Amino acid sequence: MSDIKEEDDLLDLGGLFDENGEDDLLSLLDSVQKQQDGVEDAEVIPSALDNVAETMAAVGSVSTEDAFQKLMGSLNEEEEKLLADADFSEEAVQKRKMEEYDKAIYGFAQLDEIEKGIKEGLDVSLYDSEELSFRQMREVRIGLEQGVDATFYANKYYKDSQMREIRLGLMEGLDVSGYARLIYSLPDMERMRREQFKERYKEDPDSMDFSLVDMDTGLMIRTTDGLMRATIQLTRPLPGNFSRKNLETRLKIYGIEYGYNFDALGPDISSLPLEEEYLVAEGTAPEEGKDGWYEYFVDNLGDSRPTIKEDGSIDYRAKKEYAATHPGEKVALYHPATQGKMGYNVKGIEITAHSGRNIPRLDCSGVRLLPDSMTYVSMKEGYITLKNGKLVVVEYLEFQGDVAYGNGNISFDGTVHVTGSVRENVIIEATGDIQIDGFVENALLKAGRDIIIRRGVNGNGKGRLEARRNVVAAFFENVTVIAGGNVEGGYILDSMVFSNEMIHTEGKKNLICGGKVRAIGGIITGTIGSTTQVRTEVEAGKVTDTTEKLRDLLQRKRQLDLEMDKVRTGMNTVLQKMGALKGRTNSVFLKFQEVLERQKEEMRQLRKEQEMLESGAADSKRVYIKVTNGAHENTKVTVNGAMLILREDITRPRFYNEGKKLMYDHAV
Repeated sequence: MSDIKEEDDLLDLGGLFDENGEDDLLSLLDSVQKQQDGVEDAEVIPSALDNVAETMAAVGSVSTEDAFQKLMGSLNEEEEKLLADADFSEEAVQKRKMEEYDKAIYGFAQLDEIEKGIKEGLDVSLYDSEELSFRQMREVRIGLEQGVDATFYANKYYKDSQMREIRLGLMEGLDVSGYARLIYSLPDMERMRREQFKERYKEDPDSMDFSLVDMDTGLMIRTTDGLMRATIQLTRPLPGNFSRKNLETRLKIYGIEYGYNFDALGPDISSLPLEEEYLVAEGTAPEEGKDGWYEYFVDNLGDSRPTIKEDGSIDYRAKKEYAATHPGEKVALYHPATQGKMGYNVKGIEITAHSGRNIPRLDCSGVRLLPDSMTYVSMKEGYITLKNGKLVVVEYLEFQGDVAYGNGNISFDGTVHVTGSVRENVIIEATGDIQIDGFVENALLKAGRDIIIRRGVNGNGKGRLEARRNVVAAFFENVTVIAGGNVEGGYILDSMVFSNEMIHTEGKKNLICGGKVRAIGGIITGTIGSTTQVRTEVEAGKVTDTTEKLRDLLQRKRQLDLEMDKVRTGMNTVLQKMGALKGRTNSVFLKFQEVLERQKEEMRQLRKEQEMLESGAADSKRVYIKVTNGAHENTKVTVNGAMLILREDITRPRFYNEGKKLMYDHAV
């Protein structure tokens, strides 16, 4: 009855109170709402149709069409004669229904909506009221076609745009009872629907996809990928004048309002073949913000742990921790966090994107941050390293080739790097790291930080390695090792090794055999001992009287505080007698100052020791010795003071202390 081009003004949106601004309208709407929500019980009134009921009972439970045919077959001659001129065709029934509507009361567009509903077999009584505009009728009809409960909004007091918000919510599976109220304006309804939609969409975007057929056009409309794509298929030919504007209108009916893309359709939509799928709308994916990050302009920053090769052996030469730098050289650049960019699905509803987070500034030594608050440059010549978020330039001494006894011993305030090997009887002392690219023989190495020996050490029973932090080597043979941090290597053979943290072997051999190995934090290795029952001792944890040690430590701190006060008194005396400027350059003041700095360092160490003692009890419960292959007979194993000499081989044990007794399981 209506041409498709007349639907372009379908979605004329408006608010409930555009024409009614009276204060008493709320009470009126509340009364209407109660009337809408209420359902009265109907009385069952006996009528003259009882005979018809009996006839229908006799027809039995059959399909609607069969029941009609069976009923017609049960008529007597007089009844058949009465119905002889009746036309029971679908077209005739629909025509008679339409003739019941007074064209003087209903407009052309209203009658069109009623006729469409009758043709689809809908319950048009829900909207065939002359008090409803054709747009209101259309909203109810579309809801009925799509199988939603249109009684939520089939009310003349709703504008068609408000009806649309309720219908869309029902089609989206939302609980519309919260906003399907006459007291809410269109903006309120739209806001409440979108908020509820976003919550459900966030939980499961794919569950919001839908597939339906628009009864007016026969278009099958389908969304996929969590409402990020919308496609159409023609189930019947479209009218020849069906335009892109018409298509956009049909999509908007079902809430598809964003990302239209009709390029694949060509200029003539009506000529598209049936049953082929075409993309018509596409959402915009959100762009998550990136966290702030640092770009480094020197090589090999970071962890100095060697890499494990494919054959299981350790490549201790594959990575060097330090990279050279020069004064004024740019070493790092901070890239700030970026803002997230909101995305949209084909319904035009935002998809939240999170913004990145900025990370703290680098803690630096020998490096300064430029006024742009992003660029870091070196302040001196040296090696640069990144440890635990601290960017440090350390001065270094590089010795090309081997270091032998004839070259003399090395003592250096910084890092020492030997590109060759260290031969017997050599002493190397450094306040920083000691890096040896080759082997170490019978030598003494002392480092204020790490010792890294890339091709292993054989001390011939006299070699000694001491480091305040970690000691790493390809292997340890016949050497004494003392580390304030971890000891890591491929294997440990006939050596005396102590670690204040962990001892860990891994690689092709992966064993501890002979000698004595002790680690406060625990031991992880492949094998301990040997089939020849070489006496091997491995010990983890410690046995201490924490209370007594804490008492002694606190006494040392009190005594040190007193000594520091004495030094400060001397410094203040010099300043009072000589003045602030001259006093600070006086030799006595400088001597006091040097002593005070040493005392401060000692106090820091005491505080660190106190923290370790206080957490020691908890840490000791987590100490164990883990053997991934096997522990051999005649091996002495001790954990936190509990000791056991193995009388047989044990496969894959994990030793631990429980109730001052050494236990083991096979959980590894």
